[in-house]
Amino acid sequence: MSNTEFVVSPYDPATHKPALLEFLSTVYDRDTLARRESVMDWVHLHHPHRERQPLRYVIMDGAKVAATMGHLPCDFLVDGQVVAARYTHDLLVDPTYRGKGLAKRIVSNAPAQGEFLPGGMWMTGPCYKIHLACGFDDAPPLPVRTLVLDTDQFVGRKYGSGIKGRLAGVALSLLRRRALARAENTPGIVCRDIGEFDPAHDDAWMALLKTYRITMLRDAAHLNWKYMRHPVLQYSACIAERGGEPAGFMIWRQPWHNDEEKRAVITDFVVARGDVVAFESLLAHVIREVRDSAAVVSALSSQPWAAKVLRGFGFLPRQDSHAWVVGNWKDLIFTRDFADTGSWHMCMGDSDGDLWTGSA
Repeated sequence: MSNTEFVVSPYDPATHKPALLEFLSTVYDRDTLARRESVMDWVHLHHPHRERQPLRYVIMDGAKVAATMGHLPCDFLVDGQVVAARYTHDLLVDPTYRGKGLAKRIVSNAPAQGEFLPGGMWMTGPCYKIHLACGFDDAPPLPVRTLVLDTDQFVGRKYGSGIKGRLAGVALSLLRRRALARAENTPGIVCRDIGEFDPAHDDAWMALLKTYRITMLRDAAHLNWKYMRHPVLQYSACIAERGGEPAGFMIWRQPWHNDEEKRAVITDFVVARGDVVAFESLLAHVIREVRDSAAVVSALSSQPWAAKVLRGFGFLPRQDSHAWVVGNWKDLIFTRDFADTGSWHMCMGDSDGDLWTGSA
């Protein structure tokens, strides 16, 4: 088949799923493939916006999948207005088709769909370059990806194993204990674990989200689908209440059973912009919850004030660089705001990479 005959088509599970599984079976072992299939079914059968088809595109070579790319629908809030969006994710090309331009062909299809398009933050270098070449724009770097509770390994890598490292470890431990004590003694805030998010709180979450210029809308339908009902990963959640009213929430994942680093991940949180007290209370609650199971807690925020709070708990920046991109944004966001990460409320869950963790 010639290069010009490759056509990007909407994915139809009934027609394309067997071929897609065959494609994935060349990369993944049986157990991993089974987990990944369960995640795909969870997306296509239970996504709260599954009516906004297609959720995936494929390039077929006869009955064979040559390339595929996911498009997860969501809604963003931009200056308080709801904007239809899709996350681009899960770009895969059969290695036997390298050099035929299939990745560029399927990625170029995304901006043509007309919605606001954030690209995943944890994309590989080649994937990032392909997005830029296909009409996406480079987004400003998120300034904070941090670790805490690692008393030896990470501090040793950052400061060395000598006296400087030992002193840094002691200082960070003291900083963390003081922050936890301060948060535990904060009057007026109560944190409690929840099994699922209550739709009755959607208006409260919307009010908190509107304190930010640009962020993804988070409601019970989205949060319960993505986190609390994930078919592979086990997430936990808590909410903070002030005077009996919701003041924020935080979602985290215990270390994956195959994770030698024993990293707990804070994937999502919402408090009013600048609400240090609620954020500290939620952080302290999560750190206590994971203290016995995790050597490392990882968190990310695009908010400078939240980064300051994290540093106050002894979090240290990890020297990772993760690019992300957006498309179809210029009619929605002023250039000056686009370049100001303080305008964005973004965190780990906004990458949508967690969707596939443990199943990819």
